[in-house]
Amino acid sequence: MEWWQAALWGLAGGGAAAVVSLSAAVVSASYTWPWRKEGDLGPRMFVLAAGLLLGAVTAAAAHDQMRGPWPAFIFGVAAPATIRGVLAGVEVTPRSGTEQLGRRRTPEVVPGGDDGEDTL
Repeated sequence: MEWWQAALWGLAGGGAAAVVSLSAAVVSASYTWPWRKEGDLGPRMFVLAAGLLLGAVTAAAAHDQMRGPWPAFIFGVAAPATIRGVLAGVEVTPRSGTEQLGRRRTPEVVPGGDDGEDTL
């Protein structure tokens, strides 16, 4: 299979994942378009395009190991879900105003506390 064929099948897989995701969003929004209630269509189109691109790139990257369209399609379906799973563990918290970028905070010394040595 050529890289561009794998990329097209990966694109189709990414599109299939997007259709399933949109279908779930429509059902959870009481069978209405979810973007009519909350926010703009632009960010949703970005997420769709990112999923399609991820599906195409991952399938194209593995094109040498594929013999047919099915593995490329599965790569395309799995790529957005894999990235979503990886990002689910990322927590973003705002910085406090006292911290400066590039500086490490010094640990507080607590009297009678742990002196940093491990004892067994």
